[in-house]
Amino acid sequence: MSDITSEQREQIRMSLLRYGLGFFTIGLARQYLASEGFRGLSREQVQAEINYLADPAKALLRESAKAISPEVRHYSTTAAGRDYLAQAGLDS
Repeated sequence: MSDITSEQREQIRMSLLRYGLGFFTIGLARQYLASEGFRGLSREQVQAEINYLADPAKALLRESAKAISPEVRHYSTTAAGRDYLAQAGLDS
């Protein structure tokens, strides 16, 4: 999925924030997004959207520290991200 519209990108970002209410890896995010119809997103495309949300200026997602398998990154939604979802009516 190389050409992503602005609307699709926004949906992907909102979905990533929802997944982060628990935690997720890039692999899980790709599977979840595929189940929502976003098939064919590359690992790099998903990582770019995670990086956007985790940017310190936004701080909507954060990488979670792990003791086991630290090479497999886990992400979770921050308080600011939960507030953003609540304002959008997507916090449940």
